[in-house]
Amino acid sequence: MRVLVLTNMYPTTEKPWFGIFVAEQVEDLGGVGVDTDVLSFDGTRNRFEYLRARRALGRRLSAGDVDLVHAHYGLTGAVAVSRRSRPVVTTFHGGDYTGLTRWHAAVSRLVARRCTPVVVSPEGARRLGCPRAHVIPAGVDTERFVPRDRVESRRALGWEVQPPYALLLGARGLQNKRADLFDAGVALARETVPELRAMSLEGFSRDEVVLVMNAVDVAVMCSDTEGSPVAVREALACCTPVVGVPVGDVAGVLDGLPGCAVVERSPRALAEGIVAALSAARAPELRERAESTSRRAVAARLVALYDEILAGHA
Repeated sequence: MRVLVLTNMYPTTEKPWFGIFVAEQVEDLGGVGVDTDVLSFDGTRNRFEYLRARRALGRRLSAGDVDLVHAHYGLTGAVAVSRRSRPVVTTFHGGDYTGLTRWHAAVSRLVARRCTPVVVSPEGARRLGCPRAHVIPAGVDTERFVPRDRVESRRALGWEVQPPYALLLGARGLQNKRADLFDAGVALARETVPELRAMSLEGFSRDEVVLVMNAVDVAVMCSDTEGSPVAVREALACCTPVVGVPVGDVAGVLDGLPGCAVVERSPRALAEGIVAALSAARAPELRERAESTSRRAVAARLVALYDEILAGHA
């Protein structure tokens, strides 16, 4: 099986974090025997990159050595379906259908009807108006994100050992991550736990993120929009409880997990969830939930989907 991955987000020297989940998925597919090739471009630099990508895709398909095209993100899917000489799978990651950019969402709805759509959460299928979409989130690196001693993790990061820590799952500079709501919730939580410290998930290397997820007492997701935030499941893989607002697939991921909570989008509700999580024990059920969408499990689901598509195409 030969799969061409077409993506507008992929790590570069300048942006090593950009589309890391796509690169990991490509690596995982290769690990289970799929012959993959990558055609990547950065559409954030210039919209004409999409036209160049369309021409490059045409040349690649003309070579005749591609069985299936897997596009990532709705606008990239539009490029793929415009050259539809091979079956096309498009993964919609959330920002392409949540409505942050309205015309992106409109394009994504059209693309979903001209390919085999994959969404990262059930909400994606609903927003795209495409109930037949396959729900396959990005995989969690459960071999990297493992439970570690909390005190040792704090020492490795140079943090104080004693205070409890709450982590904003996102960068403060990204308005969508709602640092303002997080700060308001932490401020109210300090009425009960005055020593509570606030951290945000930014400025860390990949290995340091593992330490951070283990060092904090609770991770907090309060974004306005999300698809299936991998950071939530990375925290769970480290047995760190998560408190989140109902966004993306967060409610389903956290459902029934000890120490975790989905709360209304208000500072008081977040504060109550944070305080409750601070006293929760590190429960193995959290890691078990993360392992259900491990990188290996997601790769296996994609291969099964590819096989089904190619069998039908033949």
